Amino acid sequence: MMQEKAISTAQRLGYLGLLPFLAFTLGGLLDVYAEHSLRLFVIYSALILSFLGGVQWGVAIHSEGSPMRLLKWSMVPTVVGLIVFFAGIWVSALTMLIVLALMHLFWLNFEKRHLPDELWYLELRSRLTFTVVALHVILIIISL
Repeated sequence: MMQEKAISTAQRLGYLGLLPFLAFTLGGLLDVYAEHSLRLFVIYSALILSFLGGVQWGVAIHSEGSPMRLLKWSMVPTVVGLIVFFAGIWVSALTMLIVLALMHLFWLNFEKRHLPDELWYLELRSRLTFTVVALHVILIIISL
């Protein structure tokens, strides 16, 4: 179990990570460089997914037994994020937002199944994910 100070720091950093999501959503809502805000939101969302895969990579290399399955799964968020990033040339922002929102929810579910003992982490991830997905939904609505 992590020390309380480390948990507190992780929580603060997690919530600070919401600031770009909020800023880019506001840019879209207020029509302040809306197209750029939307594109930056998508890029940041894809980057965060990649980061979340890295968390699972760390868990896998510290797990007992065979970490091969977790190592392979840890690459999924990065690959999906990269595909969405490059697919922006061919698909609409609406499609990218939907895929990213669903991937954030999928990954939270994945972590809940693979990290059941890390209650503080799962609580934090749930709050962050639901906020992030809500911001995706706001941008999806204004993109219709």
